[in-house]
Parts: sequence; C-alpha cells; structure tokens
Amino acid sequence: RQAGWAAKGSPGNAQAFFSADESCPRRSKTMSSRALQRSVMLSALILLRATAAGGLPGDGSAVWAENPSVSPVDASQLFVYDTFPENFLWGVGTGAFQVEGSCEEDGKGPSIWDRFIHARPRHVNGINGSSDSCLFLDKDLSALDFLGVSFYQFSISWPRLFPDGTVAAANPDGVRYYRTLLDALARRNIEPVVTLFHWDLPWELQERYGGWQNESMVDLFNSYATYCFQTFGDRVRYWITIHNPYLVAWHGYGTGMHAPGQKGNLAAVYTVGHNLIKAHSKVWHTYDRNFRPRQRGWLSITLGSHWIEPSRPGHAGDALRCQQSLASVLGWFAEPIHGGGDYPAALKRTPPARLPAFSEAERREVSGTADFFAFSFGPSNFKPPSTMAKMGQNVSLNLRRALNWIKLEYGNPRILIAENGWFTDGYVSTEDTTAIYIMKNFLNQVLQAIKFDGIQVFGYTAWSLLDGFEWQDAYSTRRGLFYVDFNSEQKERKPKTSAYYYKQIIRENGFTLQESTPDVQGQFPCDFSWGVTESVLK
Repeated sequence: RQAGWAAKGSPGNAQAFFSADESCPRRSKTMSSRALQRSVMLSALILLRATAAGGLPGDGSAVWAENPSVSPVDASQLFVYDTFPENFLWGVGTGAFQVEGSCEEDGKGPSIWDRFIHARPRHVNGINGSSDSCLFLDKDLSALDFLGVSFYQFSISWPRLFPDGTVAAANPDGVRYYRTLLDALARRNIEPVVTLFHWDLPWELQERYGGWQNESMVDLFNSYATYCFQTFGDRVRYWITIHNPYLVAWHGYGTGMHAPGQKGNLAAVYTVGHNLIKAHSKVWHTYDRNFRPRQRGWLSITLGSHWIEPSRPGHAGDALRCQQSLASVLGWFAEPIHGGGDYPAALKRTPPARLPAFSEAERREVSGTADFFAFSFGPSNFKPPSTMAKMGQNVSLNLRRALNWIKLEYGNPRILIAENGWFTDGYVSTEDTTAIYIMKNFLNQVLQAIKFDGIQVFGYTAWSLLDGFEWQDAYSTRRGLFYVDFNSEQKERKPKTSAYYYKQIIRENGFTLQESTPDVQGQFPCDFSWGVTESVLK
C-alpha cells in the first residue's frame, strides 16, 4: 500500500481546466479552540506521512525547471542501449467491449456503449462483432503465444456476467468464458491482469439509477467486484478496478463523445468522478479485508494523462500552467487515491456547487487505496486536442517526463504502465512502421526513466493485442499488434510488423546493441539536399 496523506497546496492561482472563467469566493470561518487543535494535529499527521512518502503536491513542477540542478531529467541522456530489470513484466492488453463482440445469444446484456452506438449507426459503418474474441478465443491465445508475453491485461464485461447489472444470478456462459480464458492463461504461465470496469456499464444501471451520477453505484460496483473476487480470485493476482476514470467522467458527461453521451454539465462530470473514486476505494477495502489474506493479490486503478511542455521554456507562468494542467487531469484522481485523500488545489478552486467535497472520514478512507500506480499514456488522453487541458502550452509525448512527475508528486511508487501505444489509420494493414517508431521511443523512455531516474516501473502493457473498436474513432483507427479484417467471417489475426518488433523486445528484454554493417566513410552527392523537420507527435 502506498503511503498517503500528502500535504495540500499546489502553487499559483492560474485557471483550472474545467472552470476557466469561474471564480470561487472564499469565506472566512472562526474555529473553536477544539476544532483548531484537531486541525493542527491533523495537519501534523498529514505532513509526517507526506515526508515519509517523499512526495508533496506541486513537487512535480520541478520536471519543467530549466536549471539542470533542479530538473530530475537530464536532457543530454538520449536513446540508451540496455536491458530492463531481470524480472520486468511484459504484457499486452485489450478492453472487453473493444474486442469481445456482442454475442447476445450467450446471455450478455446491453451496455451503455451498445445503446450509444445504436443511436449513431454511421459510427460503425455496418461492422458487427469487432474482433469477436468471445468466439475466437483460441486465436487470441495463439497471438499471446506468438508474442511471448508474461502477462495479459483484459477486462471483464459487467453486462456479460450480470445482464441487468445487479448481482442476482450470474450468466453461466459469461462465467464459463472468463474461467476458460483464465485457465488457458495459467497453462501458458501468463499472468492475468484483470480490469473490472472498462467503460461498458450495464444499460439497466444507467436507465434505473442514472449510472455513475448516482451514489448507489458505489455499492453496486462493490457487489459486482466482490463476486469477481470470489469467482476468479484464486487465478488472479493483479486487479484493476476502473480503467481511466477521467475519460469516463469527462467524455461521458462533459463532451458527450463517450457513452452515455451527456454533455455540458460540469456538476455531473465532477459528481461522476467523485463516485468513481469512492467506488474504487470501497472495492480496495473489500479486497484488502476479505480476500487479500488468502489470495495475496494487488489492486489498483488505471489513471491516464496527457503531457505538455511550456510554450515558453523557462517562463515561470507557463511552467505553472503545465503543473496545474497535470494536477487537473491526472491529479484529479491520483491525489485522493495516491496522495492525501482530497482533490488538488487546482480543482478545489471550482465552485463547491460543482465539485463535491470529501468528509474527513472519506479522506482517510480514500487515501492510500492503491497497491501500485497503474498509468495509461496513449492517444485517448490526447485526442481530440480541443478537449485537452493544454492551457496554452505545447503537447508532448514524453513518457519519461510524465513518469518523473508521478515520482515527484507521489513519492516514487511502483508503476505499471497499464496502457501505452499509439494508433494508425484504419486502412493500414500489417505494415505499421509508424507504430513501431513510436513504440520504440516510448519503450526507451521507460528504460531511461528506470536507469537514469530511479523510477520503479515494474511492467509494461502494449496496447493493444488486437485491432478493435476504438471508442469515438470506432473503426477509423487501429491500435492492435495483430491486424483483424472486421468484415471477414473468421476474423483472422495477422501479426503486424509492430508485433514482430515487440516480440523481439520481449525476447531480448530491451535494447541490445547488435553488430551492424561496417561503417562507410565518404561524402553525399554534391546536389544532395539537407533539411530539418518538426512534428509535435514524434
């Protein structure tokens, strides 16, 4: 369990992402002597625990410091040829709704994404079933065998287990499917990393309760998670409660780009985020109290973020805006869970009518409810650019610097890269050379963070195993290491060049410096043209 209770207060008062044009009037209060004494004691406890953890809110701003003696990242350390730690975990991931297919005939109930797509039929261009993993599980397993991964991260479909969302009678076909998958992974010595909620909320819960806007979801999610621990926990050591709750709240209830498609209600956005945090916390305590003693597993929540750099390097105001941008996105969920149980200062400037407050008891309940830091860094956190918390700064894909920010803010936790990769256009088949280039850079940034910066990354998840349904992009982009022809009946999986490359990285456990062709000395033709280019994505 990560040490919690970090002292609050990030620097400055620049505008926060969700409330750029709003202000929050301060109200003074007079404390009783007893309340003041309790407050002082609590503050001392917070500071003591924060010092032990080694991370304070705002410490991450050092990443943007121009002074080399202050910045934790040495910009002169470029591509490194070396190997990852001996027991480093190599994996690949998928999301249930993205690859499983509908398979209504096996008793699966509709999810909010089924209804969301049904209302937008042009979104999927007549494609049905995606990769159909529930029908072609053997093909998925063969793909895992090809790569040689040490773990497979997949999610359980809540409506596949419980069609109406409530834990009454489980769907036997759904239980059988996941047991078959887990047994097959065990035979291959592939560690399962299981996500309980990757966005496919049962439609009945949305219809009956209003989904995650309703606090009743906290207990409903805990009941569902408890069943999963009871049924599959003897085969699973790594659990993820929720995948990227920021996108659930912001795109599901803010922009309307994700199911259930609501937009423009900032109070709903924050309420959903609040309930997701409390749901995660309750499940963590349930596992810690009732299942960890005999199952001996670990549990976390996958948090995603973008990364930005100051538009004016060395400008204190721009560096401050970068810090507040990260605090408003990644810190929204990380600070309560990995920090002191409360929201970052950048968010707490939001009017109280929109941002719910944690009680003192809830802060204690929420703080420290993660056994490792699960981090997502991929296109879903960057697209579309118009919805990002850029605050006028420059977008960057510098994973190493993002990892350093986490280290500084939260006391150097153990980190699992729970989702990483990029995308290609939908027409690209197996020759995805751009994906290889970006994967190579991401992987080497992780290696640099481990070797040069002392960051405790213990595993990496390439996203994803298969081409599948890519949320607001549907089938117009591809993210799989294996190409899938969605219009074919058998949905054959073909390894892309990125699959061969990742297989090599896993086999060599990193980047080994190999002998190449002999050096050639000489000059280019006299009319050869030399130029320079710049790309924000590369």
